[in-house]
Amino acid sequence: MSPTVKWVLGALVGLPLMCCGCGGMWFRGMFPHEEALARVTNHPGVIKSLGAPVSGAFFFSGSVSSRDDDGHAEMKIDLSGSKQDGVLEVKAVQTSKVWGFSRLRVTARDGKVINVVGGY
Repeated sequence: MSPTVKWVLGALVGLPLMCCGCGGMWFRGMFPHEEALARVTNHPGVIKSLGAPVSGAFFFSGSVSSRDDDGHAEMKIDLSGSKQDGVLEVKAVQTSKVWGFSRLRVTARDGKVINVVGGY
């Protein structure tokens, strides 16, 4: 599926959810996404491998669930850099509204793996 088709489908699904009141939960679940990208896109090893600037996709695959102040997330986020693309794997747990990461692992298109958090 082309990137353009993914963006169009995401907008068609995402915009009605935000407008119908589900957007609050959806954005609340996005916080591990944003924090994970902030950590990874500024990591020297990721920048060296993918090439500056490194940016992440707004949409991701996986799951995020949050109830009250706790939650968990497992997701994959596409990354792009000036040299090559990659994929960020995220595993996170939310406790008392704070997200902690047990895995932030980038796999570059050339196969190189950079463990930003977690060594497995």
